[in-house]
Amino acid sequence: MGTPQLTNCPKCGKLFLRIRNICDVCYKKQEDDFLKAAAYLREHTGITLQELSDATDVSVTQIRQFIWAGRILVDNFPNLSYPCESCRNMIQKGRKCSSCTDTLNRLANQVGIKEENEKRDPSQERDGITGGYISHYLKEKSEK
Repeated sequence: MGTPQLTNCPKCGKLFLRIRNICDVCYKKQEDDFLKAAAYLREHTGITLQELSDATDVSVTQIRQFIWAGRILVDNFPNLSYPCESCRNMIQKGRKCSSCTDTLNRLANQVGIKEENEKRDPSQERDGITGGYISHYLKEKSEK
């Protein structure tokens, strides 16, 4: 690990020596928020994300980050879901629903195939030979 750098906290903007991603004050508040949310969830297992946020004054965004980080396990809380980042359908894991993930993977594969075809330089294909001048030269030598 390199030496800590002086940077601004992305949450509050305060200048701090970077040991973690946020300053100590924001980190303490984040940990307090987690403890509040976790304690409330233990008592109210059927609560929704918005109800949890309203009851604890912890933002929905922060609760989602706790879920994404694996600090809140939604398997134990059937009503604790949030919208997919793409289609807004309610999900309990990840950032995108399985349908949007499948669509993105399919599009990525199509783009990958297209990029592979674009990588081939047509100027190096002469008479059905790939490999440029050397391959063309060797073919001519072998034909003589």
